[in-house]
This record gives sequence, structure tokens and C-alpha cells, in this order.
Amino acid sequence: MAKQGQRADEIKYKNPNLPVEERVEDLISRMTLTEKLEQLHCTGSLSTFDTYYEETKAGNARMHSSIYTYRNFDPAIVNRLQEYCVNETRLGIPLLVAVEGTHGGAVPMMTVFPTPACISATFNENYAYQMAAAEAKEAKACGFNQMYAPNCDILREPRWGRCEESYGEDTLVVTKMCSEMVKGLQENGIGSTMKHFIGFGSPESGLNMSAAHLGERELREFMLPPFAACVKAGALGAMPNYNEVDGLPMHANRYWLVDVLRKELGFDGMVITDYGAAGLLYSRCNIVDTPLELSKLFMENQIDLEACGRAAYSPTLQEAIEKGEMDESCLDTPLRHVLTMKFKLGLFENPYCDEKNWREKVYTKEHRALAREIAEKGLTLLKNDGVLPLKGSQKIALIGPNAEIAQLGTYTYYAYRDADKNVDCVANKALPLKKAMEDRFGEENVKWARGCGFALYDEDMAAQAIEIAKDADVIVFAGGHNSIGAFGGDGGGKEQREDTDTHGLDWAHTSGEGADMHYVELLHPQRKLLKELEKLGKPVVLLVYSGKPLAITDELNDCNAVLWTYGVGCEGNPVVAEMLAGDIIPSGRLPFSLPRSTGHLPCNYNHYLLGKGRLYRKYGSYEKPGKDYVFSEPTALLPFGYGLSYTTFKYDDLKAVREGDVCTVNVTVSNTGDYDAEHSVLIFAHNVRTKIVSAVVKKLVAFKRVAIKKGESLRVELEIPMDQFAYVGVDMKYVPAHGEIEIYADDLTTTFEV
Repeated sequence: MAKQGQRADEIKYKNPNLPVEERVEDLISRMTLTEKLEQLHCTGSLSTFDTYYEETKAGNARMHSSIYTYRNFDPAIVNRLQEYCVNETRLGIPLLVAVEGTHGGAVPMMTVFPTPACISATFNENYAYQMAAAEAKEAKACGFNQMYAPNCDILREPRWGRCEESYGEDTLVVTKMCSEMVKGLQENGIGSTMKHFIGFGSPESGLNMSAAHLGERELREFMLPPFAACVKAGALGAMPNYNEVDGLPMHANRYWLVDVLRKELGFDGMVITDYGAAGLLYSRCNIVDTPLELSKLFMENQIDLEACGRAAYSPTLQEAIEKGEMDESCLDTPLRHVLTMKFKLGLFENPYCDEKNWREKVYTKEHRALAREIAEKGLTLLKNDGVLPLKGSQKIALIGPNAEIAQLGTYTYYAYRDADKNVDCVANKALPLKKAMEDRFGEENVKWARGCGFALYDEDMAAQAIEIAKDADVIVFAGGHNSIGAFGGDGGGKEQREDTDTHGLDWAHTSGEGADMHYVELLHPQRKLLKELEKLGKPVVLLVYSGKPLAITDELNDCNAVLWTYGVGCEGNPVVAEMLAGDIIPSGRLPFSLPRSTGHLPCNYNHYLLGKGRLYRKYGSYEKPGKDYVFSEPTALLPFGYGLSYTTFKYDDLKAVREGDVCTVNVTVSNTGDYDAEHSVLIFAHNVRTKIVSAVVKKLVAFKRVAIKKGESLRVELEIPMDQFAYVGVDMKYVPAHGEIEIYADDLTTTFEV
């Protein structure tokens, strides 16, 4: 502690002109054991900020280093908390204030952007940067300084509810999106926490926290690159995943957390547990016998901040140190990581937000325009037999459970889930599709009926929808998933049944954290109603609101058009209506493969060479049984990168030439249709020859979004670093490409020699 009369600039840790490392060491040297342990905890969102503030001031709650919220929100109270920490505690250490940020801050007044898969569908990583920069500015205005984002999980298990947080199944796309998101957050004053390290997107049976059955090569080749890129981009935080990989819980995995993350990738930031993970290791996994063993495990694995609880950095640990059973210096490494993040974010100089003017900086015109633009570029047309664009004079029957609500995506605040507090929240302002369709096509041309719920099928409700459809020229069915809710943790339980009984609605949470599904087909009530509607012989346009893959095999065959709308974001439904009208030309491409059925999982495109029935190639059917499978084929219904437009494109003259460390690919793309449009050029590659290990059948090595006017051709050039063609060898190190490389663009193929 400073001597009496000592100036602040004479106290090293308070001097902003000194190196961060020197300030950190000075502060640690001044801390008591209790103060050190306080810096290793994050409190959760179960109480409001004002309750936490009052209880802390009254001495009824322990001071924490970090606070996290999902619903609670009040910039004025955040400032009071920071003032308390800075002015009323001995050392004046400010708080980390954290919030979810996968597609906008998950609190009431912040802009809700389309879900990550929609951003990936643009195949323009600049949108990830722009979104992150926008949400960082909003978060900072509200008093937050840390975001749990980006989500670097590679999507491999579509039954998993948290697929919706992912940027998709492709390593290159996820890597580029996530690294740009880190830059966008941290260049605007918000600490990025990349998650979930590592292999979280492949849980057994699709159940959240279930074990992942992944070998080290697969982890390194597919799952590790996004994290490596985020570390290189300067990510200040990392969060391990809940589950076991090869039987070892990741929070207890020294190889991945220390040898790989810290030493190999060079990450020197703060590792924070996922919510309650420490307690799970002790009480569920039973991998340690005592809380003190858990404490030692955390310090050995360099886990720095415990959220949310006191299982590891606990009174038991404090007692052991006080008794001399452990040296107090064991806390120095986690302390360095936590305090370094606070210094790098400038919190010791200015931990406060502008509580009077914060509303001017959130949900701004510019940020809403960006949310709309991402939807315009990401929505993905999967089928169109000519029914789209719709004609303004057509009578439209708008049917389906997502027609009357704004399905914005998981980790979005909805006022009804919070006792109708913050009723002016962004989710309440977002237009439902019904209103957007009426605005675009006229109320007199749009008739609406819900028809069915997400979990329930009511014959009377269905009959009403069928009657409306009989008088229509075209049926627009708004289906897909429901991710409205805090986390969906009580999916199918008491809360949902109460909502159904009280409001006459069926709010079954079918996507999002804790909302895992045992099948990936379109929800059964929707499938049943669609079959009834198709009997009318009217054209049917299916809108799929889903941030994760669905098997729409029957629907793709039976419907006249299919448009994938993801989690559409707060400005997205007007985009949907305008795209149906032809005002906007679809240009998105799928960031994940769509399976034919649950039994076809996994269905990712970038599998190893002998996968997916490449031996027999005698696909079967019920009419003619075969092999790979007996009654089907193992291919995806629609592959990664699939997407249509209202215009058409033709590829010609594909060339690939290596020059030093770069392969330059050129291809001519012609717009052969009737509309000016944007288009994403995707370049895939396959190593014809590898040493010992099996090659990937193909992988994306470059992409570029371009604009081409109707009737025009564009020569598109992409420069690809040669390390994109490397692969993980027998010794788990990257092997440079050698021999022949095949290059694919659309239906063209060329080769070059390394």
C-alpha cells in the first residue's frame, strides 16, 4: 500500500506511463492473500447489478474481479460498482464487466445482428469485423469491457443447440470470421474472449457438454486454426469448453491448455472457466477428491478466473496457504493474466461509461443499417422453380409459427422472459415477418394464420390455416426453429407449458444453449401442416428460420421455393419480404451442409478421403437396394457453399499457378441472367498425394465476394498462401504440400504441381 502522502504517479501500478508488466508486478506485491483470491472470481447473472452493489456495500457479498450478465443491465449501476471498487476498496482495482456477444450484446438495448451463420453466408469476413466493432462501441457505452466472443467452434453436430452460435463447418471461414471479430472488438476497447477451446462443436449425441470423440490430428487440422488466428490477432481472453475430449475434461487438460494454447500458440492472456465448470469437475466428473486438489489442478493448467462460484479459488485454498501448506506465490501466474487484461484495457485510467448519453450510442441508425446489410447479403436461396420473385398483385397466405414473431437468434434478450422489464428492448422493436410482409405487399394482400406451434399441432389451428390458404395465390410458410429464451435450459419443461397455457402460444425452445434435439428434420408439427397445405396445389415458399442445419429433404422436393433466413437479426424481416418481392437479389451461400436425415450425420463436406461411401459407390434406394447406404446415399442434401440467386452464373477458364509462397488462381465468372448481382467465388483444393496420413477429400482454400452486372464477365483473381495446402502429418506437425494439387471452382477443375 502507498505510504501516507505518496502521490499516485509515484505508485507504480497507478502510473500509466510505465510498462504493463511493471505495473502488474507492483500491484501483486501490494496485495493481501484475500485481495488476490478476490481477483480470481467472476460472479454470475443470477442477481441484478443493483442487488449485487447493495449487498457488496453492506458486506453481505464478496467482492469479485469480474461480473457477468445476460439480462441485467444498467450503466448507472455499473458506474456505481466501478466507483466502489476504485474508491472504496484498498487498492482500487476496477472490475471486468462481461456480456455475451456472438451477434450483438445480449442485453436489452443493444443492436441484434443476424446469427453468425448468416454472417458466414456472406463470405465476406469484413462483416464480422464491422459487427464486432459496432457491438464493441455499444458495449463500451453501456459500461461493459469484456465480451464472450467470438465463438470459434467448428460445427459438426447439427443436433447440438449451440450450433447457432457457430460460424459454420468450414475451418477457413470460421478462422477468418473469428480473427476479424477479435480485431473489431479490441480495436474498440472491448476484451475478446475466444471460446470454446477446443472441440466443443462435436458433442456425443448432440447433447451439450457431452464427450467429443476427436483425435489429435482432427483437432489440429480442423478445430485449432481459428484459435491460433485469434491469438495472433491479439485476443486477451480464452474460455475452455465444458466437455471431455478423449475422456479428459478440457478444464483439466494440461496438454491443450498449457502445452498447446500457452506454449505452442503463444497465448499469454486470461483463461476464464465456462460458467460453473469448476464445480462440475468436482461434483459431476469426480476427477478430484478434494477442493484443494481442484485448486492445484486449475493452477497447473493456468486457468485464471473462475466463473461463477468458489470451487477452485476457494476458502479451502486460502486456508491451505495461511497454514503454510502451499506458497502464496502459486497465485501469481493467474493474477498476472487477470490484471494484465485490466491494464491493457485501460480500466485503471478510465473504468466508467457515459451513463447520461449511452442511449445515443446503442441501436444507432448506422448499426441497424449494418444489421440489415448483413441480412441482405447472407440470406440464402436454396430452391426456386420460378415462383420467386412474388408479384405484387398475388394474394399471399402467410402461415407458420415464425410468421408473427421476430426470430432473432439465440443469446437475444426478450422482455417477456424478464417479467416484461425493458419493454422498449430491441427485440420488441424488431418487425415480425407478418408486419414486414404487410408493409411490402399491402395488408389487403396478406392473410395470416399460425397453423401450428413448434411442439404442438392443433387440428383447429391447422384447419384455419388451410382455409386461408385456399383463397391465396401463393403460400409463404415461416418455419424453422425457435431460439427465443435466455438459454433454453428449461426447454420442454414447466416454463414453456405455462407460456402455452397463459398466452396461447407454443414457445418450445428448439435451438440455443440447452435446447438440443434428437433429430434434425424440420419440426414435426411443421412437416405435418406443410403436407396438408401441399394438397391444395398452391405454390409453397418455405422460409427456414434456423441458425443451424436442418434436414429438409421432403420440403426441398415438395416446396416450390426455399429461402434460408437463419437468425434474422433485428432488421432482417423487412429484408425477407423485400427479397421475396425481388427488391433484393439473394447472394448468400450455405456455411454448413444440410443432411438428408438424422441418420446421415455427420455430413460435413471436408471429410477424409475414404469417408462418405467412397469405396463401393453403389448408392441404394428402396426400389433398388445397394451399398453406401442400402436404401440411401451418404452425401449431403445440399453441400457447404450451396446457394442460388435470381440470376445465373457461369464459370470459365480456371487457371492456377504457383509463384513462390503463393498460388494465384484466376477464373472468369459471367452473369448470364437478368439481374445485377453479387456472388461469392469459392476455391477448393485437394492434395492428390500425402505422406502416410489420409488426405481431406477437399477443403476451402480461398473465397472472394464480387459484384457482376447482368450480361457481364469478370476475371476473378485470388492469391492463396501455400500453407493453405499443408496438412497435419504423422508427428502432428504441418507438412508442406508436395506433388499435384487439384483446384476446384464451381464445376471446373485444374491442377498445379508443387
